Amino acid sequence: MTKVLVDRIETQQDQLTFGDPIGCHYHWTEPGEVDAYGDSVRHLAAKVELAVDAFERTSGLSEDVFAGEAADTLRERAARRHEESALVRDNLRGLGRAINAYSDVLRRHRDGLADLRAFAVSRGLEVRDNRIWPPVETIAGDASEKEMDAWERDWKTYQRCFETKIALRDARRQSTRELVKALADYADVHPDKDKKKFVAAGAHQVSFGELRREAAEEAMEAVQANDAADAARRTVEGLKRREQSALDDLEKMLTSGKATPEEITAQTDKVQALHRELVEARTESLDAERIADREQAQANRAARDLQAAEQGKPRLVAEQMDWQPVTNLEDRLG
Repeated sequence: MTKVLVDRIETQQDQLTFGDPIGCHYHWTEPGEVDAYGDSVRHLAAKVELAVDAFERTSGLSEDVFAGEAADTLRERAARRHEESALVRDNLRGLGRAINAYSDVLRRHRDGLADLRAFAVSRGLEVRDNRIWPPVETIAGDASEKEMDAWERDWKTYQRCFETKIALRDARRQSTRELVKALADYADVHPDKDKKKFVAAGAHQVSFGELRREAAEEAMEAVQANDAADAARRTVEGLKRREQSALDDLEKMLTSGKATPEEITAQTDKVQALHRELVEARTESLDAERIADREQAQANRAARDLQAAEQGKPRLVAEQMDWQPVTNLEDRLG
């Protein structure tokens, strides 16, 4: 027997490893919802612009129009309010742009997963339960050249799918970090400037600001994953009710004796279609729950790291162990 042995490729945080099934189901917040929120923030900035103009006109009132101690006090206050409202307006604009940019990344991520699934199907890989499954790991040593070529071609296709999934995930995570940074910047929160402290960890030092941003990012992803799991559970419950209703209607048709064979056949097909949809939804719900549990665990770890740092406890940094790669298919997979 000939066995596929490749260099182990591990990715951070989600533990996806070369040879694992590749998820191709989008389970994050819909880009349209995020985009709409970004538009609402920018719309609020447009409203604040009205206040900016009003304070600017008030602070520029001529003494010929309004003079005296009260007028000077009003102009001084209006000038301060003008600066404050202008800063709020600029921050809202920047935050709205950052949210809109994040929605674009989510949209590319969703479309990329759809394209990834279509590509895998077109190349003959097995796509089941919203996952792209790797080819068989072993092939008989006496297999024909045609079978060997097909086997190698399938593994090259899987490798391309794997690399695409990693690129999509990294782009989304990078955009999430940028959004968290924008939230901090436009809210005028700069932890690294507030506390110039570091966590003792030998040669590895992590600033409080980095830990806070990491904890915020993980918490955001945990919330999104839990929302996706809740939505999947609601979908399952809705399909269960629809299937039961369709079964009740079918039973009434059969017991009444008034329904035609065509109506009974159509109702039976409806019940079967709902059942298949329910089975698929249950699978997706289980996937969403596993993802939510994993994201929550990561958020909890990040929160514990931050808490330990704030309490002055040492933060353990795992040392990377030397790993000797086994014989791989470098000449085959490149």
